[in-house]
Amino acid sequence: MVWISESKRRSVTPTQRRKMERMFPCAKRAVPVLENIRRNNKYRILISSKFNIMRKILFLILMLSSVGIQAQNLIVKGVVSDESDVLPGVSIFVEGTSKGTISDINGKYSIEVKKGSKLVFSYVGYRTEELIANAPVLNVKMKADAIQLEEAIVVGYAKQKKATLTGAVSSVSSETITKRSVASLSTALQGAMPGVTIQQTSGEPGGDGGSIRIRGIGSINSNTDPLVLVDGIEMSIDQVDANTVESISVLKDAASASIYGSRASNGVILITTKRGQKGKITTTYSGYLTIQRPTNMPEPVAAWEYLQAELNAWDNAEITVSDAQRAQQLQQIEEQKTLRPDNWNRYDTDWKDETMKNHSIMHNHNVTISGGSDKLTFFGSGTYLYQDGLIPNDNYSRTNLRLNADAQILPWAKFSIETALRQGKKVNPGLSTPKQIINQSLYMLPTLSAARELDGNWGYGKNGMNPTAQAYDSGEKITKGTDAVVNGTLTLTPIKGLELVGQYSRRQSTSRGRTLITPYTTSLRGQIMGSYPTDDSLTESWSETVRNYYRAQASYENKFFDHYGKILVGFQAEDNLNTSFSGGKRGFDLGRYYLGNGDSATATSSGGANSWAMMSWYARLNYNYKQRYLLEVNGRYDGSSRFTRDNRWGFFPSLSAGWVISEENFMKSTRKVLDFLKVRASYGLLGNQNIGNYPYAATIATGYGYYLGGEEADKELVSGVAQTTLANSDISWEKSKQINFGIDFSLWNGLLSVTADYYIKNIYDMLMKFPLPYYVGMSPAYTNAGDMSNKGWEVSVSHKNKLNDFTYGVTFTLSDNRNKITNLNGLNSQDKTMVEGYPNKGIWGYVTDGYYKDWDDVNNSPKLGDARPGFVKYVKTYQGEDSDPMTIDTRDMVYLGDPFPHFEYGVTLNAGWKNFDFTAFFQGVGQRVNYMSGVGLKPFANGSNLFRHQMDSWTPDNQDAAYPILVPEANAGPNYQKSDKWVRDASYCRLKNVVLGYTLPNSWTKKLNIGSLRVYASGQNLFTISNFYKGYDPEVAYSGSVGGEFYPIMQTFTFGIDLKF
Repeated sequence: MVWISESKRRSVTPTQRRKMERMFPCAKRAVPVLENIRRNNKYRILISSKFNIMRKILFLILMLSSVGIQAQNLIVKGVVSDESDVLPGVSIFVEGTSKGTISDINGKYSIEVKKGSKLVFSYVGYRTEELIANAPVLNVKMKADAIQLEEAIVVGYAKQKKATLTGAVSSVSSETITKRSVASLSTALQGAMPGVTIQQTSGEPGGDGGSIRIRGIGSINSNTDPLVLVDGIEMSIDQVDANTVESISVLKDAASASIYGSRASNGVILITTKRGQKGKITTTYSGYLTIQRPTNMPEPVAAWEYLQAELNAWDNAEITVSDAQRAQQLQQIEEQKTLRPDNWNRYDTDWKDETMKNHSIMHNHNVTISGGSDKLTFFGSGTYLYQDGLIPNDNYSRTNLRLNADAQILPWAKFSIETALRQGKKVNPGLSTPKQIINQSLYMLPTLSAARELDGNWGYGKNGMNPTAQAYDSGEKITKGTDAVVNGTLTLTPIKGLELVGQYSRRQSTSRGRTLITPYTTSLRGQIMGSYPTDDSLTESWSETVRNYYRAQASYENKFFDHYGKILVGFQAEDNLNTSFSGGKRGFDLGRYYLGNGDSATATSSGGANSWAMMSWYARLNYNYKQRYLLEVNGRYDGSSRFTRDNRWGFFPSLSAGWVISEENFMKSTRKVLDFLKVRASYGLLGNQNIGNYPYAATIATGYGYYLGGEEADKELVSGVAQTTLANSDISWEKSKQINFGIDFSLWNGLLSVTADYYIKNIYDMLMKFPLPYYVGMSPAYTNAGDMSNKGWEVSVSHKNKLNDFTYGVTFTLSDNRNKITNLNGLNSQDKTMVEGYPNKGIWGYVTDGYYKDWDDVNNSPKLGDARPGFVKYVKTYQGEDSDPMTIDTRDMVYLGDPFPHFEYGVTLNAGWKNFDFTAFFQGVGQRVNYMSGVGLKPFANGSNLFRHQMDSWTPDNQDAAYPILVPEANAGPNYQKSDKWVRDASYCRLKNVVLGYTLPNSWTKKLNIGSLRVYASGQNLFTISNFYKGYDPEVAYSGSVGGEFYPIMQTFTFGIDLKF
């Protein structure tokens, strides 16, 4: 390094500058100083290989001086921007620590770090950037993340880049899930992915999860639930703690799911749990408190209203009522209107108010700890959830523990282990289920008795059935469930591109139940009416399922110039053993309720065991050229013990291809607008073996007897066994052929992203039972006979943007599925729930035309049974030669629709301003019909009370009423037959979830010595727009529910915190 006069200078080139900086670690600091000296002295600094001695001396001096510099903390400042402007609100933190900051409104930031630390810059809609803090000024230019093309999506046994996927796969992040603060993971996914139908049918504690259907109904008689795998282990989705979930992928078409073969006919849900990252140990706490109340409840009428309606019904039905009885009824009506608290001769009991709470509480607490080193990382989580119900002695509690660890044993060997433990406890009243008690409290007559009489005993209710007494004082039913999982995986990478995997897991699920029913004493107006039930009883049960899972897999990937290929092959086996036992007794002395006590003569017991196993080989081939032309081939060969040896093996292949058009040269002119464009197509075959255990076998049942002997008096009952079901050893897999066409594109640097799919899913060889003559004496056997199709489309559109320090995003999903039974071999069901050419479980009924206006209208119109003015008027639709024009029968029934959702949509709105975050989620169904039955539909049904919505009934002056003329149930005739009168529009739009959060500024959290703190408030099911029956939730499936029993879905208000140390 020498001084050269200005007249003889030669400029320092960029290459020479970088060379000097590499040779001298502190050159970035030294060069500006020397440059300043040069400018003042008209000299420049040059590097020359001829001056090695001087260079080494200077190198030694600078190295010694840098020791003091590097030992000190460094204040790093800079500006964060994108291609066009500065970025406010960018999160900057030091990897492995809780130290961080955010950029201000001008994109500037400042943070004190140890020199050499890694700074991580993250911002919504942009790719995360990582820089080493080795200079006082670090300016960062972030790139927009157009549909996150580099994002790795979890697929079968591997991960793939989103840009190179050729199948129909949807994914959801952990942030989307945890923001909704719900007890069940399934409900947190509702509306988040197109083509995934999640219908919540209950708000009961421990049972408020939703039913899941992926792209329609996959079978008529077999299980239609999707396969759910948690880190590769089959589990129920609602057993998973949402706090431990890293991501969820849903495999919807055959191309993505066929590697799971016969288990994947109804789709696959892959859940990946969180893992530790190397760095400082981080601890978090998340907790929330929720207040719950029903979304919808029908309103029973008061006692005097019921009595008046009863009197009107007698008159309308022309039932003779004596003058004395009429006078007594009218007197009671007047007394009920002015009922005094001390008037116990008349009852006006609000069973709903006596039995049910106005609201209930739920709370959840979660603690995680994670971190590790280069050799070992771990993630641990513990969660406790408690959810109270709407009635006494109705609650659910759950504890989830999880520990995931990864050990780098050797540079080419890693061992991973996942352990999880779930313990749940469900408490119910002993005598009836919470659903039954809720519905009894809604339709029980208010005039029967008090909930509790003046003498302290429970009111007699209806023949001793008192819903309030059953909730408080009928014993208890306790069910405890334990689920333990251990999963170990050894991964070897002996050479570049080659990966060998061995996995073993064991899952053990145990359930213990204890149902104690204790009688309660009833009275009526001071008179003891006895105990209900008449005797006490105790039943205890136990069941256990043990599943062992084995997997060996090898994969190799390589890139040769512009060609990329990967091949994966594997073997998998699993065995399942289920055992169960239950026993019970009655007649216990002195309240000592254990099975060793009690009357031995009343003892009962039962038990059982079954097992099944599977063995599979699978393979996948991926190829792409320049990430432009994509090809994937999958195949799986499955064997199941549920079929005979000749039919237990099946091969399930798939083929898919994609074309990234935006990578073509002829698309260069569009790249300012079009970021990414890909079209894809797939075809595959899947199977279904979820048909129960060994339906091909001829089973023998015990419990049968026959009288043997000559003379009648000498005959003796001899115990025996009998075959009760015909066997068919030829049955095999249900199968489905699936075709999918899709397109993915994004515009304007990620401002708008779209994914759309169209699919055809043809299911054949469905297992059916053909009716047999009664004299056969056995149930029919299964036969592969039915065919069904599902056709549908899905679209997902997202937009995200920033306006200074305000960021926002909108995601819209819309999908529809059309189901049709294409072949039943002429076996249409008598109730018409299965008819060729129509959807499965379609609703059939009569066509109506208002009400009969008068007797002339009755006499001159077709009738379905008895009719009178004010009855529902039915229309003749069948015009065959053998048709009676004045008589309506089952041939006049027409298709009225199906209860499955159509045009399902979800709208998610996200916004952030400074430290505030906001999310709103709307979910709905554009087309759906449903049919109410039981007390929810029919006034006076089974001696029940009336609901407010049933009071709008026909009279000569109110001929457009919602309900026909009010008559007793026995005189209602055909009024409540299934018809277009009672099949209602069940479409709805619901504000499913709203969240408002605030994250404390870093200046505050530093003073509190914590990493971060966020507080939030949220609401669930806040309002619903619907034309369904008033007081009933349109999301709940009421069709065919005898008695109209239901447990209402809950509206919730939540307050929570997220704390990080």
